[in-house]
Amino acid sequence: MKQPPFLKTGDTILIIGTARARDKHQIEPAIAILKSWGLQVELGTNLFKKHHQFAGTDEQRAADLQWAVDHKKAKAVLIAGGGYGTLRIIDKVNFNSLKKNPKWFVGYSDTTILQARLQQLKMASIHGTMTFQFTKNKEATKSIKSLLFGER
Repeated sequence: MKQPPFLKTGDTILIIGTARARDKHQIEPAIAILKSWGLQVELGTNLFKKHHQFAGTDEQRAADLQWAVDHKKAKAVLIAGGGYGTLRIIDKVNFNSLKKNPKWFVGYSDTTILQARLQQLKMASIHGTMTFQFTKNKEATKSIKSLLFGER
């Protein structure tokens, strides 16, 4: 199992939506927390788009996931929220660039399909709190930080 490198102050972390739409006010607290950890935060182009219950169309969500996979500078990718929708886009994404540039993916619920794909590629991921929940369970958020930064 290939483990991406742990994060350090100044690293870039991405937030994307692969499933249900989330409002900006649901994600802003997580952005503030990530910045307080010393991270640079970039958002997927389609993160706040809405198409029915989804964070954009299947094509838009797949484009954001592909952007995150291919991003050369990012060290980690947080999924904004689960629900349903990642299964609809997983086969539209080429994961080959992760072999050269591995990064952490964090999420659960609907994004388990993403983690299963990463497992097939022998790439470690984190099954944990998504960004819209960062203020709801401070202990879980603290554990995400510890995992990403390689703290014991």
